[in-house]
Amino acid sequence: MKWPNDVLVDGGKICGILAEVVPGAPDTVVVGAGVNTRMGRTDLPVTTATSFAAIGAECDDDRLLADYLEDLGKTLARLVHDDVERVHHEIEKLCATVGREVTVALPDGSTLQGTAARLDRDGRLVVEAGTIETVVSAGDVVHVR
Repeated sequence: MKWPNDVLVDGGKICGILAEVVPGAPDTVVVGAGVNTRMGRTDLPVTTATSFAAIGAECDDDRLLADYLEDLGKTLARLVHDDVERVHHEIEKLCATVGREVTVALPDGSTLQGTAARLDRDGRLVVEAGTIETVVSAGDVVHVR
């Protein structure tokens, strides 16, 4: 699942999640997540980022990690037990990008503008521009305001 890979709080990115299949081992996926916990607003790398500290919230690192791993385990168990369609639907509902006007900076340097219509069966973002649908598996998505 490519999107959503950012976790937003009040529109600011507090966490990024990446998952990648290990080359040559299609049943093995490496999942990484980075959470902004203690950085103040002035220390954040971009204006669209936030942190627990920036929003005035306390973060218990141990509890955060335990909850993350527990929920990841539950979701993986659901996927293993053929609940893929329901998990896909739940993730798509949470995706703040779906339904929004976007500009996508593609790896080849080109850009794509349109409406983020949905996630396809492989978790790729489908962008509609008029009657043309483009499936995006990699790119930087900017919500057009």
